[in-house]
Amino acid sequence: MAYIVGADRNQIKMVTTSLDSLIDEDNSVRVIDAYVDSLDLIELGFKEYSGTNRGQAPYRRSDLLKLHIYGYLNKVRSSRALEIECKRNLELMWLVNTIMPDHGTIAGFVKDNRKAFHETLRNLTLILKGWGLVYGRLIAIDGTKIRAQNSKHNCITKSGLEKKIAYADEQINAYLMAIEKETHNEPELKEKLEAYQELKKQYIQQKQELHDEGIEQKSLIDPDSKRMKNNGALDICYNVQSVVDAKNHFVVDISTTNDINDQNQLYAMAKDATDLLVPEECTVIADTGYYNVTGIKSCTDDGMTVLIKKARANNSTKDNEFRKEKFRYDSVEDIYICPAGQQLEFFENTSKNGMKYRKYKCGACSDCKYRAKCTSSKNGRTLQRWEHEAVLEAVCKETLDKNETYKKRRCIVEHPFGTIKRSLGYSFFLRKRTENVDAEASSMFIAYNFKRLLSMFSTKELIEKFS
Repeated sequence: MAYIVGADRNQIKMVTTSLDSLIDEDNSVRVIDAYVDSLDLIELGFKEYSGTNRGQAPYRRSDLLKLHIYGYLNKVRSSRALEIECKRNLELMWLVNTIMPDHGTIAGFVKDNRKAFHETLRNLTLILKGWGLVYGRLIAIDGTKIRAQNSKHNCITKSGLEKKIAYADEQINAYLMAIEKETHNEPELKEKLEAYQELKKQYIQQKQELHDEGIEQKSLIDPDSKRMKNNGALDICYNVQSVVDAKNHFVVDISTTNDINDQNQLYAMAKDATDLLVPEECTVIADTGYYNVTGIKSCTDDGMTVLIKKARANNSTKDNEFRKEKFRYDSVEDIYICPAGQQLEFFENTSKNGMKYRKYKCGACSDCKYRAKCTSSKNGRTLQRWEHEAVLEAVCKETLDKNETYKKRRCIVEHPFGTIKRSLGYSFFLRKRTENVDAEASSMFIAYNFKRLLSMFSTKELIEKFS
């Protein structure tokens, strides 16, 4: 039987072809090359060398940026892995003109230009807007948790330290009792006793540090990361926020935070996105995790339409029929009417955390047959109304009226996260500290936007657009 055996590896041959002829015309590296060459790197914040530095000549920033984007687009983000690829990957050799920077140079490029990567993502958004691929009329906001370079064991919490101190006390007492009974193993037991005593001192010191700094938790390897819920379990993560445009699901902007929830992110993300895109009108969609009364008020004050649903909260009796939402407000009479038809009248002004409220009290609670279902308070049912409650009511009504639009939220905003984590495999960060992690997250979403572009246009079309 005959086999395809290939060429003899010891046969001397003369190669008469160029590197360019080895790269297909529709290879995505040609798009990366055209894109980076179209950028003003100094304007984006990349540090360019003047050429007058003494010593070894530096690599061009554009070549290192091409290398960086290629790596994230092809699931290779480690500087050591990129160093290896530069020596064996033909299409990468073509892209960076066969330069072979070491891993220190590649890592240093990211470190020195970490803020510029976020600006590059925002600049790409403006390019897409110029092409008519991003409108900004309908945007969705959501966040995802991505694991940090900090294990659970290297994150201390007040409650966790208390358990560790209690366990250390148990072991210390056990070894003290053992030393009294077993004299022949005394040196070994004393050694273990001293080890637990030293551990207890460390735990007490760490607990005091938390108290002095006024924090509930602290990550020892990456101080900026925090323990938060991730897919139903507690993990050490960063909370990456994104704004996605509804037209073609391109990521407009991102923000890397260590907030354990999304409650304070609505206005900040919506404001950054609208400042970048400057749409004539903008509708912002977010899930219940973003429900924040001051954030919603700020968005509406800036002319945005907000579609968001409030989480249902039971009253003290856990009876759904007597939630605050079931009480109707009469703006003319300035009263609330309960589900049983009784009136709650205004009786005092109050404030909390700088927010002003009006409180309303029911005068018929003592004789009401529904009292046990309505309230557990001895003084009867009371409600409080924020001074800008009318804004929240208008948002609630508009969300219900535009429920079909609101339902689009998930298919708009979840797609990028699925691509980042599943298709590209970026479920954890390699770098530490918020600024470095933000550069990494920005690079992930630049890669995502590029994948979207490559699925929508041919290589030739994209090269023409970037040229």
